[in-house]
Amino acid sequence: MTEERTEWFRQGLMLAVFSLTVRIIGAALLGDGAPFGPDGTGAEAAVVLGGHPYPLHIALMRVTGLGALELSLASSSLACVLLWWWGQRVGLTGVGGWIAAAAPLGVIPGVLAAGDAPAIAVALAGVLLSTAGKRWELVGGALAATCVAVKPIALPCLILLLARPGSLWGAFGMLGLLRDFIRPLWAPMTQGGLLGTWWVSSEGRPPTDWFGWGLGGVEQLISAESWGLLWVFPLGVLVVLRTVSDRRLRWTALGTFFMAWAIGCLFGGRVELRYFASVFIASLAFLGPLFKMPTHRYLVAALALWPTFALVTQLAHVRSSLDEEAAVPDVLLVSWPAVDARPIFDACSTEGATHLRNMAWQLAAVAPEGSTVITDALPDGREGELFWPLLVLRPDLKVQAR
Repeated sequence: MTEERTEWFRQGLMLAVFSLTVRIIGAALLGDGAPFGPDGTGAEAAVVLGGHPYPLHIALMRVTGLGALELSLASSSLACVLLWWWGQRVGLTGVGGWIAAAAPLGVIPGVLAAGDAPAIAVALAGVLLSTAGKRWELVGGALAATCVAVKPIALPCLILLLARPGSLWGAFGMLGLLRDFIRPLWAPMTQGGLLGTWWVSSEGRPPTDWFGWGLGGVEQLISAESWGLLWVFPLGVLVVLRTVSDRRLRWTALGTFFMAWAIGCLFGGRVELRYFASVFIASLAFLGPLFKMPTHRYLVAALALWPTFALVTQLAHVRSSLDEEAAVPDVLLVSWPAVDARPIFDACSTEGATHLRNMAWQLAAVAPEGSTVITDALPDGREGELFWPLLVLRPDLKVQAR
């Protein structure tokens, strides 16, 4: 092994260890209890019961033998390495991977029991493969597009395929085959929630006032909470326009900004910052020319940890008060920058979720064979925190929400 290859391997391993360590600490701070993440309980139950709307996420859990959280931890760390590698290949340095390892929107997908992190990793794996040579462009584009079958939230990562335009044909072809996973964009159903439509800000369908719709997207980017660091989008564009002559990279950097804008436009006032995570991670690669010295990557990663631990500790504080049976450690609360953590908690869990899981275990032990378990319906189907683990343990039971 040459000295250059040895150094490359050493840097990649350092990044993998660093990113995984940050995510393990973040997950530990959020505590132990019911799966914490959008549909975490449902995804883990679907490994046994099937029937999940995003089958590739469940397939990855089955193949690896990992739970939803463990898969997120591993795949989010892998995504950082893939971004670092892609940045090196296209001449942007690998600093973006180091920032993604520490920045809040890079870390949060990795500490949630959800499909966000695996989907982003699949997308970036395809993006990286598209740079392996001309013959790999179509294959890389197709692989990147399969992320929508893990979770469509990673779709904005595909903007990086613009660096190898030939790969877009593979992506479009695969998206054509998997078009049902992006149906909420091209054939919205106004009453179906996010599974039915992504045109949230325009009442479930494409807008009639496109100008006002576009201004609404700008407003969301400007008014976003400071911990999200969304100023990275215009900064990345400026850096690339001033330092990079490659037209394809310039268009790609612009694409990340417009993709973030489109997300703000689509979801309007109901947008969650985690919706920007995939395109945020993609945009970090374009900060590379700002940090060329090896020490720079460590400094900027260390600085990015502050808002990350503000997010995690404030979210953990909310969880400890609303999900009292979850084992949340008592640690120092990082109170600045301020995080509106309650909506994040509501998207990832429900009050007393761990109590519901524990109740499922108790009912599984004592319920008569073939009986029906009835409970009150909770917002967004959160009664699944009780029903899904119960059905895994006792498939003979029937469940009903009233």
